[in-house]
Amino acid sequence: MTSHASHAQTPLLCPCGSGSLYSACCEPLILNRQSANTAEQLMRSRYSAYCLGHYLYIQQTYVPDLQASHPVAALAEFGDAVSFIGLRILADTQAADQVHFIASYLQQDRLEQLEEVSSFEQLDGRWYYRNGKLIAHPAVKIGRNDNCPCGSGIKFKKCQHQPLSQ
Repeated sequence: MTSHASHAQTPLLCPCGSGSLYSACCEPLILNRQSANTAEQLMRSRYSAYCLGHYLYIQQTYVPDLQASHPVAALAEFGDAVSFIGLRILADTQAADQVHFIASYLQQDRLEQLEEVSSFEQLDGRWYYRNGKLIAHPAVKIGRNDNCPCGSGIKFKKCQHQPLSQ
């Protein structure tokens, strides 16, 4: 697994954007100390796991019949190629087993937005991710002298989210 700067140390605040400390938010789920109480909580923990490189957790939170079709190496290949910079929960889908969100990430010099209405299942009292309906967004090219879309206020060329290949 390739290590990004954002993977190197555990942040004080949870990457999921809850405003809570990581140790009190997604970490207990990712370390299997507790289970998610809601589909949204599981989705947030999966996002945090991508941010921090916990790809085995992501695989294990797919419904059991889909876990083998999502190998850890493939999850890591995607996760290590991007830098996640934000998560927004858009709306309550009125269904306890769905979450509508946008995960923003940088891939090379492009800002990408993954918008999805995710479907989850609860099996034996535990939440799992089943699948999602994607909503397409065009990628936005970021100039080296543009401010980084992560919100740091730093020019993209100097931000921690600068692609490793530049």
